[in-house]
Amino acid sequence: MGKYKNIIFLVLLLALFVEILIIFPARLEHEDEAEVRARVERQKAEAKKNKDAPAPSSLAEQRMGGVHLVESQSGNRDWELFAVSAEGNQGEGTWKLKQVRVLFYNKEKVEFTVTGDEGSIDSKSKDLSVIGNVVTKSENGYIFKTPAIFYSSKTRRIESPEQVVMEGPRDASGAALFLKGASMKVLVDQSKMLIEKRVTAQKPMKDGKAFDIVADGAEFSGKNREARFLGAVRMSYDNMKLEGPEASFLYGKGADILSSVAIKGGVRVSDVDKFATAENVDLDLLTNKYTFKGRPKVIQNNDELTGEEIIFLDGGKKVKVERVRAKVENKDQ
Repeated sequence: MGKYKNIIFLVLLLALFVEILIIFPARLEHEDEAEVRARVERQKAEAKKNKDAPAPSSLAEQRMGGVHLVESQSGNRDWELFAVSAEGNQGEGTWKLKQVRVLFYNKEKVEFTVTGDEGSIDSKSKDLSVIGNVVTKSENGYIFKTPAIFYSSKTRRIESPEQVVMEGPRDASGAALFLKGASMKVLVDQSKMLIEKRVTAQKPMKDGKAFDIVADGAEFSGKNREARFLGAVRMSYDNMKLEGPEASFLYGKGADILSSVAIKGGVRVSDVDKFATAENVDLDLLTNKYTFKGRPKVIQNNDELTGEEIIFLDGGKKVKVERVRAKVENKDQ
């Protein structure tokens, strides 16, 4: 009779183990197969020691360690998750995770990696959250630090509604772009990172100068180094102050250093002795040349200078005007 009890108990134990694998999200794997087998053997040994103990009355609460999950959409990997442990409830369909690392894929390539202290997963929707010391990294070197992120499997968006601190990849000069913002969105399918509201940033340059930037939002790409600042952009650089609705930080083709800044949509520029306006302004940082296009106008010492194109050379110390039209104040009157 005791022999049959042992068999029945082992069958129940095996059924519990199989059910855990089925209920947990699709394509469950474990990081170390040897560890899993060893754990099963320990469970069997423990069961033999406690063969007279009653079988569990409920399978609602389940725990496991060394978790590795892969979720796919339309035959392509959506995300891949690693966690030290997981604890879940059958009825709720929610699993709590410890020490989480998630890889987010775009066309079978890892685009973003998220790590954090804790996490959760909805086994039905496959939505994720990661909380506590959360770090999101793009494959091209952008690093975002937030208190938490939330991922929608349906929209393939990573969102953080709280303050984000960003460090960009370092360029050939060894300097990186540093930024703070009120919230963050990552569009995985488009490989875009959006920082929204109350954006402040600084980009040191190799000559000791720096761009200080305030804007309503910023946009970065996981494919290149280029950055866009949007909405009431205000920048200072050296002795200049620049204002406009949009500014782009551009890197030369094949270059690993910031080469130019383009401000568009109606720009205002001022320094210690000049004031200028134009539709667009291009700052060529490699040649120290600033070009004003689209009804450009420069006012200096009450003298007004207009033309088809105005170029500041040597950082603004010299001015070149194409098809100049000058209005000079008559100081003798």
